[in-house]
Amino acid sequence: MNDRIKYEAIKDAVEYGYDEYMNEENLNICQATAKILEEDWREVNYSVFTKASYFLNIAIMCIEKGEIADFIYERLDDIIIESFQNIDEQDRFLYEQDFKEYNILRAAQKYNVIETSFSAKSRVDYLLNLKDT
Repeated sequence: MNDRIKYEAIKDAVEYGYDEYMNEENLNICQATAKILEEDWREVNYSVFTKASYFLNIAIMCIEKGEIADFIYERLDDIIIESFQNIDEQDRFLYEQDFKEYNILRAAQKYNVIETSFSAKSRVDYLLNLKDT
């Protein structure tokens, strides 16, 4: 994995993104989530680990806020995986800790899945399939 994309940096980017987009720009949870994916698409699509890490942190933030966009919720089981091979030990440890937290939060089912428009879902699909050339 590229050393420039560490798990802590991903977690910080997601937290900062929600703070900025929801608190400063007054976007709702779905809009903020889409904006994070749009702004960070290169890092999100860098590897399986970075994509899973972004989705894990987005899911945790959304569930803690009580709402999650359908375009995230529908992909969780396919993208968030339990563990990785050939990942820095510290990154693996942090990811696994957050994965445990995510499972606890998800099991509590104290959140609503927010339906988004076809165009929003299409835009997210497009972003998640971009490759940096």
